[in-house]
Formats: sequence, C-alpha cells, structure tokens
Amino acid sequence: MKNKPELSVVVLCYRSGKTIIPYLGQMEKELKDGGMDNYELVLVGNYLPGSDDKTPDIIRQLALKNPKILPVIMEKRGMLGWDVRTGFKAATGEAIALIDGDGQMPSKDIVRLYRVLKSGEFDLVKTFRKTRMDGPYRRFISSWYNMIFHILFPKVSFRDINSKPKLITRGAYNKMNLSCDGWFIDGEIMLESMHHDLNVAEVPTVFHENEWRGSFVRIWTIFQFLWHMVVYRFKYWFK
Repeated sequence: MKNKPELSVVVLCYRSGKTIIPYLGQMEKELKDGGMDNYELVLVGNYLPGSDDKTPDIIRQLALKNPKILPVIMEKRGMLGWDVRTGFKAATGEAIALIDGDGQMPSKDIVRLYRVLKSGEFDLVKTFRKTRMDGPYRRFISSWYNMIFHILFPKVSFRDINSKPKLITRGAYNKMNLSCDGWFIDGEIMLESMHHDLNVAEVPTVFHENEWRGSFVRIWTIFQFLWHMVVYRFKYWFK
C-alpha cells in the first residue's frame, strides 16, 4: 500500500499552458534541496467547456512521466474557489500547500513555510506580500480588498488575506467547511481558521510580476469581492 505523502502541494494551473513545466521543475528542485522527498503535486487543470486552453493536456503528459503528480482535470462548475476545493479534496498528504501556478508566488516559500508548520506550533502558515512587483493596479486592488475585509471583519488580524502559499495541517483542513466557488475562497479559508480558533503564522515574501499573461482580476471581480464579503459578514454572524 502506498504511504501517504507528508505534503500535498495543490498548484492552481488554470490557463498556465507550457509555463507550468519550468515552474514545476523549479518547485521540485527546491523541495528536494530542502530535504523533502515524500510529497505529491496536485495539479489542478480544470477547464471551461469549449476552451482552447492546452493546460489539461500538458498536465496529463507530465503525470505520465512523474509519479508524484496527481492530475485534477474536470470541466469547471465554478471558478477559483471550485478549483481550490477540488484540489484539496484530491490531496492525500498530512499537510496541504496551496499555491498559484503563474510563478508570481515563489515556490521556495513552500519549504520555508513547511518548516514553520512542522514545528507543531501552528495549524496554518501563510505569506504576506511585503514586497510587490506586480504594478500599481494590482497593489491598489489588494490594498482596497484588505481594507474593506478588516472593516467588515474587525477581529481579523491577518495582514494579507489572499497571499499564498498557504500551508495547513490535515487536521485543521478537516475542521473547515469550505463552500466558495469564486474569488472569495482565500477569505473563506482565513475566516474558517478564525472561526475554529486555529493558530496562524504569517511570513513575509516577495510577490513577482507576471510576465506572460495579464491578471484575471478585472473590474467586475472587485464587485464580486465586495458582494461576497457582505454575504460572508452575515453568514459568520450566525456561526
């Protein structure tokens, strides 16, 4: 019987295309250089019907060559949150890491944060973006989002809600009731961690510019963020 991995790394690969190949190569090198060998890579390549996205095929080919890769490829029934939840559901590790596959969030942070998680003091460890290279538009959106989040949820002390990677123990994940299919999934993760009184640590990181595609965050996304924050404000009043 195959042993459970110590760590499942859930990589969100939507529309990553061939750029995911060097990113995963770098990630595996950093994991091995950090003394980690018992891991799995859960590559989430969910797709929209009729899409020309080649990512699912690329992930399937990678999985044929690498036994550490667990592909998650389904027709989308949601967006970011649905991808995260399908990746979490497929993960089998004793701890789970969540990271985007676009290279903006350094994969070397996974090793750094895993060492903090392994200390046993924390249930969830995440980054906050101390230095950002992604331009004024994204910085504005992020500061606005975090400001409104803290107004609506004044007891929340986390510095950067959406920053990844996020690493969580299996026990802590099992306590959470994640249901968001959209952009608010990071917010839901942090609200659930607060609701269950989890011990959370935040570690500074550098957030890089995405040089190969534009941001998925559009003006309409801002209204989605706001709507979800209001909905979850009412939801957590009754928890």
